[in-house]
Amino acid sequence: MSSRFRSHLCHKEVSCAPGSSALDLFRLSGHRGGMNILALDIGTSSIKCAVLDGASSRVLGPVAKAHYPLEQSPRDAACIQPEVLWQAIEVAIHEATHELEVDAIGISCLTPCLVLLDQQDQPLLPLVTHLDRRARPTARTLDATYGNEFLRETGNRPLPGGISAIFFRHYASQHPELLNQVHRYLHLNSWVCLKLTGETGFDPGNACFTGLCNWEDLSWSSAWCTLLGVQPHWLPAIVPGNSTVGGLRPVWAEAWNLKPGIPVKLGLPDTSSAILAAGMEPGDLLHLVGTTQVLAILTDAPEPSAQRLTRHLGVGESYLHVAHNPVGGVALDWLQALCFSDIPAEEYYGRYMQEALHHQTAVLLDPLFLGGDRLEIEEKTAGFQNLSLSTNRLDLLAALLQAMRAGHRIAWNNLGRTQKPRRIFLSGGGAAVVRQLLPEYQQAGGVELDQASLLGISRLF
Repeated sequence: MSSRFRSHLCHKEVSCAPGSSALDLFRLSGHRGGMNILALDIGTSSIKCAVLDGASSRVLGPVAKAHYPLEQSPRDAACIQPEVLWQAIEVAIHEATHELEVDAIGISCLTPCLVLLDQQDQPLLPLVTHLDRRARPTARTLDATYGNEFLRETGNRPLPGGISAIFFRHYASQHPELLNQVHRYLHLNSWVCLKLTGETGFDPGNACFTGLCNWEDLSWSSAWCTLLGVQPHWLPAIVPGNSTVGGLRPVWAEAWNLKPGIPVKLGLPDTSSAILAAGMEPGDLLHLVGTTQVLAILTDAPEPSAQRLTRHLGVGESYLHVAHNPVGGVALDWLQALCFSDIPAEEYYGRYMQEALHHQTAVLLDPLFLGGDRLEIEEKTAGFQNLSLSTNRLDLLAALLQAMRAGHRIAWNNLGRTQKPRRIFLSGGGAAVVRQLLPEYQQAGGVELDQASLLGISRLF
């Protein structure tokens, strides 16, 4: 049911003029014909890598994918071993670039993902992802004392996973020797750029998820750095995600059979990259269906709220409001494994899904936090209600879909929008089901995006 998305993009490295949005910037760009861009899209458990045609963002050759484990021990941890991730990057690059010329490299990545380096630029800890919740006690204390001020100045609540410096303060309070070992405080794309070029920076989108950045002027806050125990000199400069950080180091050029010195762009969070691929404008909606469902809109009048995340797009001057529906596409997979394992996936997502959409049941999924709540400090869980001995698996599926619809309404309201979206862009597993589930999506003629965060990388050039 998905249609393959192909955008026709313009490429020319220019700077943002005051008052211009990121999308205005790219719309006014000229073509950079003949450039082959190596795009690295780094996620929570895998990397996708492809060579893109610079003039059209068409994929040249294979889309390589390499997996790595998300380590979840001890409880509430969610980390990636840096050497394992780097090995996956190398594998994916080898596969994607086989017999293809590469003229530049760009990155999109999960955010936040904290990387702490020592004096030799070696990681001090595993890479800490946004799914890590070990910092709940520290987040709880900071929210009680500084919650409103933190939200007003940084744009977000002091969340245990969504704001990287909350984890840093929590971990450093338990391991104070860390404070004498840190040389650099980075997020994932900053670290990858450092490895590739020897130079680095912080894009504004990632900076807004550190808890150390004044969201209104995109400057590092000495006050929040002091409170959270981060030395300002650990932090690189905040520069646009389309900045060329440096040239590819000879050691990697030789290892991957690429040209040394080719430009490497700093890159963006994956949601921002998908927005660029879609060519979104204020009034449009991006809907990503994954473990949870992410709803994002562009805004030129950002307003922090406890009900959503607020951050910079990463290029230009636009900001994002981001809300979450905790009943995500992975919940459909969960129920299939639990109750429909005897049914082929095609039949489950076909006939049974259609039946459940119209099935009347008294069963409720309430509370509906199957994927937790990324906007809350305390842990949230889900529960089915009104179960009886006559309850069957179709009742459970129907209740799940009803909860998904209810969660969507809440998430949409949390974005602070009153008007219906002008255009809707859907991406991720379960996007086709979501499109059927929500009548307004059918009326708006939502566009299903394929590989959006990967293809959006080409708009950095």
